[in-house]
Amino acid sequence: MNDLVQCHLGPRYSAHSLRASFVTVAVEAGQSNKAIKNQTKQKTDAMIERYTRLDDVKRFNAAQYLVL
Repeated sequence: MNDLVQCHLGPRYSAHSLRASFVTVAVEAGQSNKAIKNQTKQKTDAMIERYTRLDDVKRFNAAQYLVL
C-alpha cells in the first residue's frame, strides 16, 4: 500500500500519513469516533486519538472557550 501511495503522491507521503490526515480532518469536522472507526477500520477510540494531529496550540486551545 505504501508503495502505491508514494508512486502517486511522491516519497514525502505514506499510507500512514494519509490515514492520519483523514482522521484529523474528520475530527475537525465534528465526525464521531464511531464514524471514523467505521471508515478506517480502527478498533478503539485510543487509536483515533493517536492518529489525530491537533498539536497546533494556538488553533486547538481549550482555554479560548473560557470566559475569564
